Amino acid sequence: MTSSMETSSPMKTKRNELTTTSTTDYISGFDLISIEGYRQDGRKADELRHFRASFNVVPDADGSCYMEHGNCKLLATIYGPYEGESRSNQEQAVITCDFSMTSYCVSERRLRTFGDMKSQKLQMAIQRVFQQAVITETYPKSQIDIHLKILQSDGNDYCPCVNATTLAFINAGIPMKDFVCSSTVGYVQNKCIIDLNQQEEQQKSPQLTLTLMPQRDDIVALTCESRVHYDIYNEMLDAATRANLQLFHLMKQAVHNQLKTALHI
Repeated sequence: MTSSMETSSPMKTKRNELTTTSTTDYISGFDLISIEGYRQDGRKADELRHFRASFNVVPDADGSCYMEHGNCKLLATIYGPYEGESRSNQEQAVITCDFSMTSYCVSERRLRTFGDMKSQKLQMAIQRVFQQAVITETYPKSQIDIHLKILQSDGNDYCPCVNATTLAFINAGIPMKDFVCSSTVGYVQNKCIIDLNQQEEQQKSPQLTLTLMPQRDDIVALTCESRVHYDIYNEMLDAATRANLQLFHLMKQAVHNQLKTALHI
């Protein structure tokens, strides 16, 4: 009896180790982070995806921005301010948002009802964010329209839409309280990873999305759809803040480059 227990103990120990790993964190078939600390797309845990922004891409718009963030490609345009149809708000401008996606921007087809619900939810979220960020008191009895078009999706659409809309507002010359930056952080294999791509977002791991005015250090919106320990939550929040600061510097540099081009410096 004794020898039988000793013979099976290595197997039992190994099984316990595997059980402990799977209950501590979610791993679906493969590790999202390698032993060397690199993610599947070659980035480190605290590294952003490729970022590029172009301005004045829609001539008849008051402000426009084409942005590439990783494999996500989108177009943000601003129309206004102009005299609005609604007279219910006389003291400040009303901001509206229209969001759409090209039929080929995602790999899988979705039911139209689901897409419409997702679009409406995102539209309302963008609207709330910029109703806070734009100095709407400057334009009483007026309306400002945001139009967002996803040309190619790469997971989370909300964050790129916020960042592109910020740059479009700046391009339109509409005064804002600050830049608005947004980023999503995941907690994978006991580590925070910033700026999730589609593959990482689809994992059943805790995720936190932070929308921030970095220079004012004001949180505009914050969502965490998973139940996590307080310490992990704070770690994710700190990682999201650092990610937004990185984004802020990239967005600020894009604006400076545009100004240099416009002034022929």
